[in-house]
Amino acid sequence: MSLLLAWLTTFGVAFASAVVPVIPIEIYLLGAAALAPKAFALPLALAAALGQMAGKVLVYYAGTGAVKLPGRHLQTALKRANEYIATRPKSGGSVMFLSAFLGFPPFVLMTLVAGAARMNLWLFLIIGLVGRFFRFAVIVLAPQLVKPWIH
Repeated sequence: MSLLLAWLTTFGVAFASAVVPVIPIEIYLLGAAALAPKAFALPLALAAALGQMAGKVLVYYAGTGAVKLPGRHLQTALKRANEYIATRPKSGGSVMFLSAFLGFPPFVLMTLVAGAARMNLWLFLIIGLVGRFFRFAVIVLAPQLVKPWIH
């Protein structure tokens, strides 16, 4: 397997998982990292972070209202989250980073909130990219730490 092929595949899966949240990028990354050489670990984490954030741009614009969100439940949750952020404007960046890194609150929901709150897109992308990279780096390095004990 070449690094370029692994990188492009990871970027594509990450992009799809950003738009369709039921596609588990973390499970894909665990498998890819377990099969790939150790040197691929951080490039895979970077590819996943970039792919996720490229896909999240579409979700961000859905939050701005450029795209109509399906379901009353999702619209209500978005409204409540947006009201919460509006009452705590300085906490937005730290909540966004924690969401990108920990996955709580769900990053897809926070992306919608960022769009609805009209958070600066570049700021959102930088915070999200850093948080996602750290998250994915932990995920891809975990199999590398276990591999020596298995073989």
